[in-house]
Formats: sequence, structure tokens, C-alpha cells
Amino acid sequence: MGEMEQRRDMLSVAVRVTAVFVAIFLAAFFVVTVNNMATISNQVQELKDGPFPTSVAAGHVETDIAQVETLAIHITHFRYLPDRSNDLEEHFQDVDESMRAQLALIDPDALADPHEAYVLQADYDTLYVRLSNVMSLIQDEEATNEQIEAYVDENIMPLATNMRALANEILDETTDNIASTYTIVKNACTQTIIFACVLMVCVVAMLCLYMALLRRKNRQEEQLRTHLEDVLALAQSANEAKSDFLSNMSHDIRTPMNAIIGLTTIANDNIDDPLRVKQCLTRIMTSSKHLLSLINDVLDMNKIESGKATLSEERFFLPDLIEELIAIVQPQSLEKHLKTDIIINDIHHEELVGDTMRLRQIILNLVSNAIKYTNEGGEVRMIVTEDSSELEGVARLQFVVEDTGIGMEPSFLAHVFEPFEREHNDYTVFTEGTGLGMAITKNLVDLMGGRISVESEVGAGTKFTVCVPLRIAADMPKLDLTGFDGLHVLVVDDNYLVVQNAVHTLTDFGVRVKGTTSGADAAGLVTAAMDAGMPFDMVIVDLEMPNVDGSETVRRIREAAGTDAPMVVMASYGWDAEDSAARTEGAAALISKPLFRSRLYRTVKRLCIDGEPLAEAAAKARPAITGRVLLVDDNEINLEIGIELISKLGPEVEGVHGGLEAVAKVSDAPDGCYGLIFMDCKMPHMDGFEATKAIRKFTQERGRTHIPIVAMTANAFAEDRDHALEVGMDGFMSKPIDMGELEETLRTYLSTEWERPTSI
Repeated sequence: MGEMEQRRDMLSVAVRVTAVFVAIFLAAFFVVTVNNMATISNQVQELKDGPFPTSVAAGHVETDIAQVETLAIHITHFRYLPDRSNDLEEHFQDVDESMRAQLALIDPDALADPHEAYVLQADYDTLYVRLSNVMSLIQDEEATNEQIEAYVDENIMPLATNMRALANEILDETTDNIASTYTIVKNACTQTIIFACVLMVCVVAMLCLYMALLRRKNRQEEQLRTHLEDVLALAQSANEAKSDFLSNMSHDIRTPMNAIIGLTTIANDNIDDPLRVKQCLTRIMTSSKHLLSLINDVLDMNKIESGKATLSEERFFLPDLIEELIAIVQPQSLEKHLKTDIIINDIHHEELVGDTMRLRQIILNLVSNAIKYTNEGGEVRMIVTEDSSELEGVARLQFVVEDTGIGMEPSFLAHVFEPFEREHNDYTVFTEGTGLGMAITKNLVDLMGGRISVESEVGAGTKFTVCVPLRIAADMPKLDLTGFDGLHVLVVDDNYLVVQNAVHTLTDFGVRVKGTTSGADAAGLVTAAMDAGMPFDMVIVDLEMPNVDGSETVRRIREAAGTDAPMVVMASYGWDAEDSAARTEGAAALISKPLFRSRLYRTVKRLCIDGEPLAEAAAKARPAITGRVLLVDDNEINLEIGIELISKLGPEVEGVHGGLEAVAKVSDAPDGCYGLIFMDCKMPHMDGFEATKAIRKFTQERGRTHIPIVAMTANAFAEDRDHALEVGMDGFMSKPIDMGELEETLRTYLSTEWERPTSI
């Protein structure tokens, strides 16, 4: 909208500028035309008033003088004509009238030398007197022709010649003036014509531009109107979607709330029946988690739409992340009797850096939806692959989540990532949800610089593909492959992708690998290898296979081949340790799916290289957490819950009801009394931020040991986390309390004995 309005404003400016230029050109043409017309008028008037009549008069004077000269030359002939004196006198009278009339028209101001006009007038006056004398001589009978001719030659002809020459000069001068004026007028006319032509072209061009801009402006205004109508329709659709969302949310929130309230009542009524109470509490926990997920969806979408969502950078172990996801979704999958597979394919980097919470949320949304929209007995599969990356130090992880569920209509696929959108059919009408999961997932993938795509067919299932870049953790320990070269391993699993991944991974270690998807064929392969002198050093068998399962496969191998090679049984996702151990008699170890490189590496190394027995089902217990914790919270119930949960993990806990009490406790306690402080942020009188600053100031002034302070607050936004770190807190936990995160935090600050198994 903003860009369209900006373009429209620019067009309006262009239209106005074009109109201004057209007006300027027209004004310029008017000024030039008026100026040139004034110039032409002035020049014509000057020509009319001066040079032109003077030039004409000078020409007539020259003609009249020529007549005088002709008469003077032949004047004696008039003595022999009858009435000669009368005719000659009339003729000279006519010439005199003409001469005087023309001399009167000669304007001295039109000449460069006005004296010439006066000289010409004076010469004529003299000439007239002399001509009168000639007339008298003609009438004098005593005067001879020779005397008359001599007088003419001496007094008339030289003066007439001078006058004619002077008249010619005046004529030439005025003719030049007329020519100059003509040139000026001609130039002015030419300039006017040229300017008029240029102006016409410019005006036509500007008018064409103006019309084009006007059409474009009208078109953009029409587009803007259409866009506004679309926006209005979209807003109305959004309002309808939000209304549907609120309606759904009202139902979806009340459903778990009703369960929580109802189950609480049932538990209270059966307080003497521990089993019944435990069942109620378990279901209350499930409903509470579901309610929390609904609230988190709404809060996450609000953060993303407001531009406040940010990514954290933390080091994490990919197998741990997958294990957490399995633990979360496995109960849902088992409840619907779904076949769930998680396949690891060519994962070379398991120690990565990124926002684990966001990545977990993305994958969990996809897998949970796949389980939610797949009917009982269906299949859900996630394949995790590491693709090559053009950026050094960056791994591109691809997560493919596919199911055999209800699928989606093609018309809905275009809107699957839009907020508040849910496909309406007979299945989804009974399915709880906010309609925000996919919108949140798409926005988070974009925020991480990745991409997401979806393929779906109604009744045939859906496939989501997510690809995100993650930094590879630095300082990774180098893999020690001493002794791996020459080992011979058999992998048995009915899932070809699992076998393929295990074969590729072990081959990278330098191990010779044989794979099969049939438990029935395993004993024969082991026997054949022994007969060929290349016995298997280890056999890895899936516990759950059709027809011949893992336990039966191990038994057959032992009976048929009599090999003493260690048998490793692969347990299913979310396996039960005791149940798996009971079903794996004759197996040296248990290893859980999915088969990460680190797990295969440790299994092969400990059993085939180090000779150390491995039993992941009975893994060593973590050492107890010791130390003293100060829990600060103004809410009595939260304080009670926190003390109970923290104490359950081992440390001693002391609770206080606010920031002022916390500062007093730290001030009064001996140095090193508290190994960790969990600090609520929003509290009356003195909040957690102020209390943290006061504690930091106190310990620095007294030179005391630094006490780790971790925020434990219901404010879960990124800006709250940043503010907590700015005031001096060491960590951040959001409520409600997650037991896994709580344990990791306690071990980080209170215990350093336990270490996660080294990854590769």
C-alpha cells in the first residue's frame, strides 16, 4: 500500500510539473512573439517615417535633375519652335514643382549626415536661379546660341552633376538603411517561426507526456481502488478468520480447562485412592501442557507479527534435540497406534549452533500436525538429512515430515501458511488447534534464513520439507578411528533407510559393512561370513521387525553360527529400558534409534575396540546435584511449586517473597552460602532486575564470590531475556518450569561432574 501511494504521489508531481512546463513554454512563446512583433512594428514605422520616403524622393530628384540636364543640353532648340517660351517655361515649372515636392520629403534625420539634405536644397535653389537666367537668354534675341550653350556648360551642368551625385549618395544610403531594416524584420520573423515550431513540438510532446502520465495516474488510481477493495475484502476475511479463531479458541481453551477443573474435582473426591489421584494428575498434566501450547501459539504469532521475534545463538547436540522431540510426540503416536519412523541420513555434524527452542518448535509443529491429522494405524515419518552448504562452517539440515493422513485440498495449500487458517472438513471440525501453527512455522523458518515447502493429496497424506542453515560448532574433537579399519559389521533392520544410513556411516569409519532388511536372512549371512573366513565382529539388529523380530534373530544367529561376536539390539523410538532388556537375551548392548554417528561410533569403539560392555538401557545415573539455592518469587503458590521441584533434584532450597528479602538474605548470609539464585522479575516494592543490581553491587563492594542469578519469569519475550542479561543475570528460564531445563540449569551452576557423551 505504501509503495503504491508513493508511486501515485510521484505521478501526481510529474503531471503537475508537466503542466507547469507547458505553461512556461506558452508564456515564453507569447513573450517572444510580442517582442518580435513590436520589433517589426517599430522597424516598419521607422522605415515609413524616414529612410523609405527619403529614398523615394532621392530617386525622383535624380530623375528630375536628369530631365533638367537633358533640357539644358538641348535648350537652344527651343528658340526655333513656335510658342517655345511658353512650352519651356511650363516644362521647367513642372520640374520645379516636382523637385521642390521631392526635396521637401527628404528627411535630414534619416541620413547619416543631415547636412547633405541642406546642401541638396541649396544647390537646387542655385540651379533654379541659373535656369531662370537661361530662360531669359533664350528669350533675348541678341543672345547667340553659343553664349547660351557656354552658360549652360559652365553654370548649369556642373551644378546638376553635383546634385545628381549627391542625390545618388542619399539614395544609396537610404537603400542600405531599408535593406538593414528588412534584414532585422526578416530575422525577427524567422526567429518567431523557429520558436513557434520548437514550441509546437515541445507543447505537443509535453501534452503527449501529460496525457500519458494522466492515463498512468488514472490507471494507478484504478489499481489503488482495486487494491483497497482487495485489502478491504482481505480485512473482512481476516476479521471473519479471527472471529472463527476466537470461536475455536474459546472452545479449545475451555476443553482442557474443563478437563483440569473436572479432574481436580475427581482427584479431590478420591483423595484416599492414590492410583486414581495419580491418573487424574497425569491427565491434568497432559491437559495443562495442551493449554500451554495453545497460549504459546498465540503469543508467538503476536511476537512474530510485531517484529519482536529474535533468534538466540546457543550450542546444542542434535541427538539430544531429537530425543526430546521423540519423548514429546511418542505418547501421542502410541495412543493412535501409529507407526512412527525417524530416519537419520548422512548427518556429519551433530554439534551445532542455533536457536534450539525455535528449531524444536518448527519440527514439533510439523510432527504433531502429522500425528494429529493421521488416522489410527497410519504412518508418520521424519527424515533428517545434512545437505552440502556453500558457506564454510555452516550445515544445512533438511527435515522431511511425511504422513499417510487425510491430506489437504489443492485450494487450501495456497493458504496453509496464513494465520488463523484451518481447512474445514469432517475431520478437522473435531480437531483442536489455533490455526496458527503453520503460520508460526513458516515465519520461524524465514527468520532462520531457511525455506519450507508442502506437498499434499487428499486421502494420501502430506509431506513438509524444511531446510535451515545452522552453524557448525567450533573446536569439535577429532574422531579417533584407530582399529576401525578391518572390522566387519552386519546391520539388520526391516527399514531400508535405517540400514542405508548405518552402512554409510560405518563405511565412513573404515568398517566393512553388510546390510539386510530381513531377520530371517541374518543367520545365513553370519554363517556364510564365518565360512568365508571373514566373520562379523558385531551384529546390529532391530528389535522390532515383522515375522522374525530382533530377539528371535539374535537367538537364531547364536544357534546357527555359534558366534561370540557382540550382538547390539536397536530399540524403538521412546523405548522402555526394562522391557527392551527383557526381550534381548543374548544381546551385549542396547542402542536406541535413530542411529546417529556418535551412537554408532561409541558402540563400535567400546565393544569392538575397547572391549568395554555397553548397556544404554542401564546408563550410569547422573551424579546428585548438591548446593544451596535461593528462590525469589512474590507468588506463594509459585514459590511452593518451585521449592518442591528444585528440592526433588537434590539441592537445598530457601524461598523468599520479594526482591527486598532476597537482597537482605544475601547480605546476611556468609560468602558462598548460595550457589544459585532463581529470581522472578515482576515483583512489588523491588523487582528482580533491581534486586539483581543491588546484589551485584553488594558482592562487588564486599569482594564476595559471584553468585549466578537466573531469571525465572512468566515474561518469555526476547526483550525480557535481553534485559535480564543486561542487568547482570547469568541465565533466563520462562515459566511454567520445564523439568529438563531446570535440571540442566542446576547442573550448569551447581555441579560440574556430569558431562554429556562426546559427540563427533
